[in-house]
Amino acid sequence: MTRYFPKRASDFLSNINNMLSRRKNHDAQAEANLESMSEHPVKIYRQKRRTMMMRVVPGGVEVFIPHTLKANSRVVREFIKDGLVKLDGHMLPIPDEQSSTDDILVMVDDWARRVGVQPKRVQFREMRRKWGSCSSRSTVTLNTSLCWLPPHLAEYVVCHELVHLRELNHGPAFQALMSEHLPDWRERERELAQVSFSRQ
Repeated sequence: MTRYFPKRASDFLSNINNMLSRRKNHDAQAEANLESMSEHPVKIYRQKRRTMMMRVVPGGVEVFIPHTLKANSRVVREFIKDGLVKLDGHMLPIPDEQSSTDDILVMVDDWARRVGVQPKRVQFREMRRKWGSCSSRSTVTLNTSLCWLPPHLAEYVVCHELVHLRELNHGPAFQALMSEHLPDWRERERELAQVSFSRQ
């Protein structure tokens, strides 16, 4: 068997980048084709996982598939088709008012000053079960789906995570700080709890 080994590291990286570019273009085309199955946008993500999963987000549907599957494969299309039938009537409406990642970063700067903390790093990431998280190293991670939330709920998540930089648990001290900085935080928390992601 003939095997090809790039002579230079730059050639190897170029091959990898070309492969990833082709895969990204393929996934984009697959999403365009799949959207014809639904009036709602369908976004596909490859992950290190064994099974497929679908969830509803405001304004659309997210589908998570194993790296080994092609986004436009028959098995993926059938999974999405069946899932859309089951989720019919459960789609989340697009809020009248939304926030961009830049808007949310402005919130972070503003609330960091109010709370008296300074996160070392703020990042956005696709998150399946949380709206946000923070680490003992002062890294704040925010769910990219915050952009779909009404601003007052995105603000609650930002404040919540920044207060965690002072109190890592949800004990009385944390609750007192939340009440000090965002008096209606419990109401916002209850409202946010109604924005749950449905899963397949």
